[in-house]
Amino acid sequence: MKNFKWPLITSAVSSIGIFTYLLIDQSLTIRSVSDTFFIVSLFFLIIGLAMWIMSSGFFDNFQRFMKMHFRFRKKNEPKEFIPFSEIGKAHQLYWLETGGILLIVSIVSLLFYFL
Repeated sequence: MKNFKWPLITSAVSSIGIFTYLLIDQSLTIRSVSDTFFIVSLFFLIIGLAMWIMSSGFFDNFQRFMKMHFRFRKKNEPKEFIPFSEIGKAHQLYWLETGGILLIVSIVSLLFYFL
Protein backbone atom coordinates (compact mmCIF):
# COMPACT_ATOMS: atom_id res chain seq x y z
CA MET A 1 0.00 0.00 0.00
CA LYS A 2 2.96 2.30 0.57
CA ASN A 3 3.86 2.22 -3.12
CA PHE A 4 0.29 3.12 -4.03
CA LYS A 5 0.32 6.28 -1.89
CA TRP A 6 1.85 8.66 -4.45
CA PRO A 7 -0.45 7.73 -7.35
CA LEU A 8 -3.43 8.32 -5.05
CA ILE A 9 -2.06 11.70 -3.97
CA THR A 10 -1.36 12.69 -7.57
CA SER A 11 -4.82 11.56 -8.65
CA ALA A 12 -6.44 13.51 -5.83
CA VAL A 13 -4.50 16.67 -6.65
CA SER A 14 -5.32 16.24 -10.35
CA SER A 15 -9.01 15.75 -9.48
CA ILE A 16 -9.05 18.91 -7.41
CA GLY A 17 -7.37 20.76 -10.27
CA ILE A 18 -9.86 19.40 -12.80
CA PHE A 19 -12.88 20.35 -10.69
CA THR A 20 -11.41 23.80 -10.02
CA TYR A 21 -10.81 24.32 -13.73
CA LEU A 22 -14.34 23.22 -14.59
CA LEU A 23 -15.83 25.49 -11.90
CA ILE A 24 -13.85 28.48 -13.15
CA ASP A 25 -14.79 27.66 -16.75
CA GLN A 26 -18.43 27.29 -15.62
CA SER A 27 -18.85 24.02 -17.49
CA LEU A 28 -19.25 21.57 -14.62
CA THR A 29 -21.39 18.88 -16.22
CA ILE A 30 -21.01 15.13 -15.98
CA ARG A 31 -19.94 14.93 -19.60
CA SER A 32 -17.27 17.61 -19.24
CA VAL A 33 -16.00 15.91 -16.08
CA SER A 34 -15.72 12.61 -17.94
CA ASP A 35 -14.01 14.19 -20.94
CA THR A 36 -11.52 16.15 -18.86
CA PHE A 37 -10.62 13.18 -16.68
CA PHE A 38 -10.13 11.09 -19.81
CA ILE A 39 -7.76 13.63 -21.39
CA VAL A 40 -5.72 13.97 -18.20
CA SER A 41 -5.58 10.19 -17.76
CA LEU A 42 -4.30 9.85 -21.34
CA PHE A 43 -1.39 12.13 -20.44
CA PHE A 44 -0.35 9.84 -17.59
CA LEU A 45 -1.02 6.63 -19.52
CA ILE A 46 0.99 7.69 -22.57
CA ILE A 47 4.02 8.53 -20.44
CA GLY A 48 3.65 5.28 -18.48
CA LEU A 49 3.28 3.17 -21.62
CA ALA A 50 6.30 4.84 -23.22
CA MET A 51 8.37 4.04 -20.12
CA TRP A 52 7.07 0.48 -20.12
CA ILE A 53 8.04 -0.02 -23.76
CA MET A 54 11.47 1.51 -23.17
CA SER A 55 12.07 -0.63 -20.08
CA SER A 56 11.34 -3.80 -22.04
CA GLY A 57 14.67 -3.43 -23.83
CA PHE A 58 13.19 -2.85 -27.27
CA PHE A 59 15.24 0.28 -27.96
CA ASP A 60 18.52 -0.86 -26.36
CA ASN A 61 19.94 -2.25 -29.61
CA PHE A 62 18.96 0.89 -31.49
CA GLN A 63 20.62 3.04 -28.84
CA ARG A 64 23.79 0.93 -28.92
CA PHE A 65 23.86 1.13 -32.72
CA MET A 66 23.59 4.92 -32.65
CA LYS A 67 26.31 5.21 -30.02
CA MET A 68 28.66 2.97 -31.98
CA HIS A 69 28.19 4.48 -35.43
CA PHE A 70 27.77 8.13 -34.59
CA ARG A 71 30.48 8.96 -32.12
CA PHE A 72 29.59 12.45 -30.97
CA ARG A 73 31.43 12.05 -27.73
CA LYS A 74 34.89 13.12 -26.71
CA LYS A 75 37.83 10.74 -26.70
CA ASN A 76 38.07 10.75 -22.90
CA GLU A 77 34.40 9.80 -22.48
CA PRO A 78 33.80 6.13 -21.59
CA LYS A 79 32.21 3.89 -24.21
CA GLU A 80 29.59 2.58 -21.82
CA PHE A 81 26.13 4.09 -21.71
CA ILE A 82 22.98 3.76 -19.67
CA PRO A 83 20.51 1.67 -21.68
CA PHE A 84 16.94 2.85 -22.11
CA SER A 85 15.71 -0.22 -20.25
CA GLU A 86 17.28 1.09 -17.03
CA ILE A 87 16.04 4.67 -17.22
CA GLY A 88 12.29 4.52 -16.53
CA LYS A 89 12.00 1.14 -14.86
CA ALA A 90 11.50 2.51 -11.36
CA HIS A 91 8.73 5.00 -12.13
CA GLN A 92 6.64 3.37 -14.85
CA LEU A 93 4.09 1.96 -12.40
CA TYR A 94 3.55 5.40 -10.86
CA TRP A 95 2.46 6.83 -14.22
CA LEU A 96 0.33 3.80 -15.13
CA GLU A 97 -1.44 3.65 -11.74
CA THR A 98 -2.18 7.37 -11.75
CA GLY A 99 -3.52 7.20 -15.29
CA GLY A 100 -5.55 4.11 -14.42
CA ILE A 101 -7.18 5.79 -11.43
CA LEU A 102 -8.13 8.84 -13.49
CA LEU A 103 -9.41 6.61 -16.31
CA ILE A 104 -11.63 4.72 -13.87
CA VAL A 105 -13.06 8.02 -12.60
CA SER A 106 -13.69 9.03 -16.21
CA ILE A 107 -15.49 5.77 -17.01
CA VAL A 108 -17.62 5.97 -13.84
CA SER A 109 -18.66 9.53 -14.64
CA LEU A 110 -19.43 8.44 -18.22
CA LEU A 111 -21.68 5.71 -16.84
CA PHE A 112 -23.52 8.32 -14.76
CA TYR A 113 -23.90 10.43 -17.89
CA PHE A 114 -25.67 7.63 -19.76
CA LEU A 115 -27.96 6.65 -16.86
